[in-house]
Amino acid sequence: MIHAVIIAGGSGTRLWPESREAKAKQFLSFESDQTMIGATVRRLDPLVPTSRVFVVTGRSMVENVRESLPILGSGQILGEPAARNTAPCIGLAAVQLLHDDPEATMIVLPADHIIRPEAVFRSTLQFAAELVEEAPERLITLGVKPTFASTSYGYIQRNERLHSPVAEKWKSLTTPYNVVRFHEKPPVETAEKFLAAGNFGWNAGIFVWKAKTVFGLLQRFEPEIAERLEKIGKSIGTPDYEKTLDEQFPSMKKISIDYAVMERADSIVMLEATFEWDDVGTWCSLDRIYAEQHDAAENLAVGPKLLAINSTGCVVRGNDPKHLFALLGLEDLIVVQTADATLIARKDQEESVRRVIDELRKRDWNEYL
Repeated sequence: MIHAVIIAGGSGTRLWPESREAKAKQFLSFESDQTMIGATVRRLDPLVPTSRVFVVTGRSMVENVRESLPILGSGQILGEPAARNTAPCIGLAAVQLLHDDPEATMIVLPADHIIRPEAVFRSTLQFAAELVEEAPERLITLGVKPTFASTSYGYIQRNERLHSPVAEKWKSLTTPYNVVRFHEKPPVETAEKFLAAGNFGWNAGIFVWKAKTVFGLLQRFEPEIAERLEKIGKSIGTPDYEKTLDEQFPSMKKISIDYAVMERADSIVMLEATFEWDDVGTWCSLDRIYAEQHDAAENLAVGPKLLAINSTGCVVRGNDPKHLFALLGLEDLIVVQTADATLIARKDQEESVRRVIDELRKRDWNEYL
């Protein structure tokens, strides 16, 4: 059966002041009143019913997940006792799935993306799952066609098309490609070369594979992590589970699934996304998400009212629809208001918002974190 594992451990520091330690990015709402993690679960249905959805998050966020997703049972929320990056996180979910379903096909996806149209996304995941059933050793990754030379995403380099009966069946949807290698977030000069080359995709962090395949690769490439995961797996369903998890998980190496597996494995296939995708990484993402809502001077208001005079290219965000933002003679600014903090920044400084977090910690102003 197909199962989904949603990774919900990030903090989204570049979306301060809305994203906080007590309410991280995945618990914010952008498209509707539904949280981003709630929308992630919704868009999987009916391909993956909620009974086969697992969320992996930090223990401090378990209650947030329960509030956002009351439909999930307590056994479907896996709380990590320590942050250890995505390889241990995915491994923890894999041993849980193997305990429940030894032949599980595993969809891994982040909790904080915006994807449209959802039907195309589900069809792409179905295509990926069928490619895995066709050849269980395959690792499927979704790549997004780059639209600019981003330095915020990893890149997937592809070469020739994959030819198979399943690929032929789904050829009207998208094309599968064999993967050459994964590239970490590049400097701008390298990103420009990748964009010009035309055979690179942004790494969306969405994967489909057999749980036993990815766990087998962890055993091969990261045996110490796999050994600890195996101990945790054997304790599932016993009174010793929490104790074993607390003993084994924090001792694992901090390493991403890209470094641990994807940069070392063979039989990797990339499906090029034919849906709209945005990871809402910074406040400037709102320009893309709400592209049709700009005024004639390319100003955008998400939430409040906006009066812009002699101002261009500004983004304002607030939660009170009655609150008025009045801008005079401003250009390319981000203004985000919450009950206790307001961010005002130039758009070209969007990647530096995390410096505010660093400064708040230095000053011990923890009430704003």
